[in-house]
Amino acid sequence: MQDEEYMRQLSLGIDSAFESLVFRYHKPLFGYVFRLLQDEKLAEDIVQESFLKIYQQGKKGFVPEQFKPWIYKIATNACKDYWRKASTQRERISEINENSQVHHIIDRQIERQWMVESLNQLSLDYRTVLYLRFYQDLQYAEIAIALDLPINTVKTRISRGLKQLESIIKEDERKGARAND
Repeated sequence: MQDEEYMRQLSLGIDSAFESLVFRYHKPLFGYVFRLLQDEKLAEDIVQESFLKIYQQGKKGFVPEQFKPWIYKIATNACKDYWRKASTQRERISEINENSQVHHIIDRQIERQWMVESLNQLSLDYRTVLYLRFYQDLQYAEIAIALDLPINTVKTRISRGLKQLESIIKEDERKGARAND
């Protein structure tokens, strides 16, 4: 069954439809939020808050056109609210170059801790789009919906984020090579 149909059922009072959505999306949503926040308890709180909002919207009869980007939008906004309250946002700027080697590095090494540490050195804007693209496998259009951004902004942030990530990884490799000498 499609996610949007589960939302329609929820609006009709069928709570088991919501349970199906939680079962389907809890783990990937938690993984996304945890990677952004690097705090397991806080990530769980944000995920619960996100599902509460989804439940409330469903009970009101709201059915999003595309469910998957919509839930990531809710979770992303909850993270942004947390960061605003905690005053922890940082900004960095880099150059565009999406056709770099970093695509191959991400594919091969995505679960390695050093990759997560490297990603966490990026600004929130770049880190968010890269997590949605490479960890959650959202398409550019879905990311645009999830983050309320024009698709060209998503493409630019992915390009710049990948370029900056490539620089971070190369620098880490140089440091590693020096340490082994």
